[in-house]
Amino acid sequence: MSGFIAEQGKRSNAQLIKRLVLKKGDITQQDDVDAIVSSIMSDMNMEGSLNQSLIKAAGHHFDEFILDNIYKPRPGDTYVVPGFDLPVKNVIFIVTPVWKDDFDKEEAYLLRCYRHAMESVRRKGFKKVAFPALGTGYHGYAPDKAARLAIKGIMDRMVPEIEEVRIICNTDKIFDVFLKRLKKMGDVKTDG
Repeated sequence: MSGFIAEQGKRSNAQLIKRLVLKKGDITQQDDVDAIVSSIMSDMNMEGSLNQSLIKAAGHHFDEFILDNIYKPRPGDTYVVPGFDLPVKNVIFIVTPVWKDDFDKEEAYLLRCYRHAMESVRRKGFKKVAFPALGTGYHGYAPDKAARLAIKGIMDRMVPEIEEVRIICNTDKIFDVFLKRLKKMGDVKTDG
C-alpha cells in the first residue's frame, strides 16, 4: 500500500480525482478494464438499453446466469458475474431504484449503489473499472442529479489501489452534463 491517505475535503481528492476518466462510447467495448458496471432493478427487469446491449454482446448464457444466480435483489446490492462473451472478464451489477420524486429515498439509493460498486472493485482487487452513467436512461434520474451522485459515490470510495475509474457516456448530452460537474472539481481527463 502506498503512503497516500485521502482525507475528507476537496483538496484531499486532488490526487484521486485524476484517476477518474470521462469517456463517450459503448461500455460493452471497454476491453482494457477489469470490470464494467451495469444496473438491474429489484424486479430483475433487464429492459433498459444498457442491459440489452450487454446481453447481446455477452451472449445468451449471460442472461441465464443472471436469472439463475441473482435472487431477490434490493437497491444497493452488488453482484459480480462473469462477462461471458464480453471483451471484459467481469460485470458488476448494482441494483438501482427507479426515480419517483424528490421526497423518496431514490437519491440515497443511487449514491449507495455507486459506493457499493466501488467497494466491490476494491474487495475484488480490480485496478480499472468502467461505469455507465447509471440512472440517466431507463431509470429516469435527472442527468445533473445522476452526475452529482455518481461522482460523489465514486470519490467517496476511491482508494489509491484503484488506478482508473471511467464513466462511459453513451450520448453527447450526458457527457456534457458529467463534464460540467467534473470541471467543478478541477482538472478532468476526457477521452471522447
